[in-house]
Amino acid sequence: VLRKIIPKKAFFAKFAMNTAEQKEFDNAIKQLAIVNEISSRTIPALSSKPEDKAIYVLAVQLKQARCDDKLIQKMFKLIGQRLILALSYEDKLQLALFHNKLIKDEPRPAVEQKLQLQGLSINDVWDNIALSLAKIEAKEGQSAQEAIARDMERASLLKEIDALEKKMWSERQPKKKLELRERINALKQKMEE
Repeated sequence: VLRKIIPKKAFFAKFAMNTAEQKEFDNAIKQLAIVNEISSRTIPALSSKPEDKAIYVLAVQLKQARCDDKLIQKMFKLIGQRLILALSYEDKLQLALFHNKLIKDEPRPAVEQKLQLQGLSINDVWDNIALSLAKIEAKEGQSAQEAIARDMERASLLKEIDALEKKMWSERQPKKKLELRERINALKQKMEE
């Protein structure tokens, strides 16, 4: 277990953050610390290739209960490593990672928060962590990226269906209502595929 505290000033200097970004970061985050590393060096049973990146667990103590998703995404983009953020506020802990999109679980008491490592390689472990946080199950022979992309497409279709249903219920003309119903049914059928 590591416990390397990252000073905010060093973080600001390394990533050349402007004053507004520094203030936003400082208002939301109390402290950053690297608390764990998942790699073939720390878990010898994991197979790895030279190009495989280690996974770091970064403990982030928050000053408020919620942290803006844009700020979290900015941290992932700036650091450029495979990271699992353990966002903590008082006794609650929320895990977050970026795997094609920002994936977070719900905040829960720290003692209840668990993360299972499954897989024979670092890449498998990373993919399985992303799937478990996103609460997605990959179909047989489907990669984690495909499963997450499928889930994103499904969420987009649900949003579009919801908007069309609202529009349909407010529409007065029967012909337009029927057209909207047909589009909704087509989208629902596409979602089931």
